[in-house]
Amino acid sequence: KRVIKNDLENPDRNPYGMPVTYINMVANHLTEFYEIADVHHVLNQFKHFKTVIGDINLHFIHMIGSEEKKSTPIILLHGWPSTVWEFHKSIPMLLEQGYTVVAPSLPGHGFSDPPSVSGVSPAVIACAYHKLMLQLGYKRFVIDGGDWGSMIGCLITFMYPESVIGLHNTLNLAGLGWRPIVQILVGAVFPSLVYTTEQERKSVHPISELSEKMYRGMAYVHVQSVMPDTYGYGMVDSPVGLIGWFGFTYANASCSRDSNKTPMANLQEGIRNFGLDNLCANLAIFWATRSAQASMRIYYEFHANDRDLLENLWIPDVPVAISNFPNEITHITKFASATTYGNLKQYTYHDHGGHFAHEDNPEAVVGDLVSFIKKIT
Repeated sequence: KRVIKNDLENPDRNPYGMPVTYINMVANHLTEFYEIADVHHVLNQFKHFKTVIGDINLHFIHMIGSEEKKSTPIILLHGWPSTVWEFHKSIPMLLEQGYTVVAPSLPGHGFSDPPSVSGVSPAVIACAYHKLMLQLGYKRFVIDGGDWGSMIGCLITFMYPESVIGLHNTLNLAGLGWRPIVQILVGAVFPSLVYTTEQERKSVHPISELSEKMYRGMAYVHVQSVMPDTYGYGMVDSPVGLIGWFGFTYANASCSRDSNKTPMANLQEGIRNFGLDNLCANLAIFWATRSAQASMRIYYEFHANDRDLLENLWIPDVPVAISNFPNEITHITKFASATTYGNLKQYTYHDHGGHFAHEDNPEAVVGDLVSFIKKIT
């Protein structure tokens, strides 16, 4: 264990990225207080499997529910920098209600092996997940996704609509056309013309705070889209590097858009919301499997292979539900969502929760998902 020294006059107002106070706080908790055995204990309550699909050696959790609800299996899809740990609270809740759950690990994320070839993009992963569900005997299923899981869920629905009973996302990827731009501009001057509730308006405005959170908090997207391995070496060689790069994303994606707070205060709020033990569990899985570097490549593969797919995404008939959480990294309103989803059945705003909603508000996510399934089956 090493204490990282600070050379700034006021480290908590550090504008350069991760404050050193935060690094040392997480490192101290991980080394002195956190029990790695707890990760094993929690995950071992689930049944784990591996299978080879194409060039992907895929890990997945498979828990079988009741006979009554066998016709509505659910596949839970996580993103970066996450693992199947994200669903450790939600899976038992769904099982209690009788649902069968499948939760694959993204390739190169934790327990799924890193791809041995290039080109394993979200579209390729979507095809692999679809094949996985067919191999398990599920010709039709419900999808729940967040982050890359939202995109992969959209791609499965776009490519295999006959297999999807319904799509539920916590990251709304709709509205890449003119509607959201017009709505934001008009709504800034005449909010009553485009927003039906104050909650809807606050999800987008003030634009300056939303833009600042995205600008500061998503710098990694560009880096990982052009040179993921360059930074990835530091993630697999140094636990402090892993805390700094991955930990910032967990915290920033879980905090509010309060421009009056210091960077340290925002990060502390994010960690409180996300949960320090949840952070340590994900970091432990990435460190134990040395998969951080491989996990970052999904950004490169998307930009190299799949951008046109997302820009032309149109899901006309499959029922869709969106759960909107206030601390999400971006927001697309119900009005603008019509550019992508032709059959939007449910759109729910929540008072708390962020980008990793299965971690910081699992009751809301599961509640929305179950409510949606009841509407469409």
